[in-house]
Amino acid sequence: MWPAFLLIVVAYVYAFPYFDSLRSANEMPRLLQTQEFVDKGHFWLDERRADMVSQFDTSFGPDGKQYPNKAPGPSFLAMPVYVIAKAAGLKTIAAFTWAFRVFAVTLPALLFLPFFYRLTSRFTNDEDARRAALFAYALGSPAFVYGVLFMSHQLAAVCAGAAFVVAVPLVRQEAKRPTWSAAAVGFFAAASVMMDYQAALAALIVGIYLVAFGAQRVRNVIFAAAGAAPIVLLLSAYHTVCFGSPLRTGYHFSVDQVTRKGFMGTVGPSAQSFFSTTFMPSNGLFVLAPWFLFAFIGAASIFSSRDQRERVGKEALVCTAVFGTYLLFLSSLDPYMARGGWCVGPRYLTVALPFAAWLACAGFAVAFKHAWMRIVALASIVVGVTVYTSAVSTYPHWPERLLNPLYELTFRLLRSGRSVHSAGQYLGLAGANAALPLFALVALTLAWLFSSRTQGGWKTAAGAFALGGAVVAAYSFFSGSGPYAEQAWSFVVSTWEP
Repeated sequence: MWPAFLLIVVAYVYAFPYFDSLRSANEMPRLLQTQEFVDKGHFWLDERRADMVSQFDTSFGPDGKQYPNKAPGPSFLAMPVYVIAKAAGLKTIAAFTWAFRVFAVTLPALLFLPFFYRLTSRFTNDEDARRAALFAYALGSPAFVYGVLFMSHQLAAVCAGAAFVVAVPLVRQEAKRPTWSAAAVGFFAAASVMMDYQAALAALIVGIYLVAFGAQRVRNVIFAAAGAAPIVLLLSAYHTVCFGSPLRTGYHFSVDQVTRKGFMGTVGPSAQSFFSTTFMPSNGLFVLAPWFLFAFIGAASIFSSRDQRERVGKEALVCTAVFGTYLLFLSSLDPYMARGGWCVGPRYLTVALPFAAWLACAGFAVAFKHAWMRIVALASIVVGVTVYTSAVSTYPHWPERLLNPLYELTFRLLRSGRSVHSAGQYLGLAGANAALPLFALVALTLAWLFSSRTQGGWKTAAGAFALGGAVVAAYSFFSGSGPYAEQAWSFVVSTWEP
């Protein structure tokens, strides 16, 4: 499988979607905080306000100073990267953004994938299904977008997923060093919260799994707590220094008033938030990455089979609980917050996606037993990969009011000859042509995956591409945004580079 992982690595480092005139409101406060702490020894951003285009994702603490309103994990992780980058001669915001993205986010995201793939073997023995789940998750989900931006969502998913990966052999009494494994579960679970506060839900469910199903519960709890302790102490100290209490986060003082509603934006279930998360054409997970629907098939197949329940029932229960909890959580957020602002897909759901992908792996195994279902399943992956590869290659910050951003922005940018900074430019390609090697790489990867060891071979691959392409084409019939589409287009073009 190493060639497959190499192809994914190339895809993740190929494009650099950076716009200096935009300076993402989510990335910049974290980047500036990293610089301020390493250079000056403090966390506040007061002296760097001019470097931020938007201050929406910041807070004013009890001391009156300005801080990022997000969890500090990405800033901490980028600190050694910043020290090395400075020593290497990097000087600009753009250069540091590239370094932080690649080494603090993309590298952990890529390192997680082999472990994600290895755990799929517990959900099915079907190698085709396992490969499909790997490529779908890596290239056809929000994991791709948030694996190439200096944001917290994929880092939280990696940490929560890693906690589960380590917990499974420990619970199944297959761990060679159970005490170290228990400590690692606690460390990764706590780290996921330090990356993104919303990851606490996934960390809690993994913890319950460890205590409820594992042997030597007292030992596991003690060593898990020991593993979590350094992270908990660091996060508590940060909160105390910046916000006056170990239990107060930046959300308590956020410039964005929505995060102050209820508990960190949670106001109770609403149909609007649920629709925004699931089936809204501009944001819904099951529209932009319909292959996640196979998670439900996978869960049903496991729970309906005695042999499957014995083999992976406990783990499937955890994955179902995590995925279901986050669907409920996002459906309970204020609708504005559930939408997630300028993003591609429901970004607050990202932490639950490896768990959903493990279930989808079992769902693919069921689908692959029937020729027509195999084509449908593979076509759903084509849709997800098309959406997220195109977004990464153009503008991975879809304006929240666009009703059909795939056509009103992403494909329109490509048609107008625009793509982001990328390795293609070093090959002498310009404009949208610079993205062609990435598209070709991804298409060939999927063709190899779809035709590998399958009944029907290339015919199956052709059918999947045709059906997936037809679905993407059908998305053009979604309602448009009217005059706002032109306003959004004008803004994006005005801030465009290169």
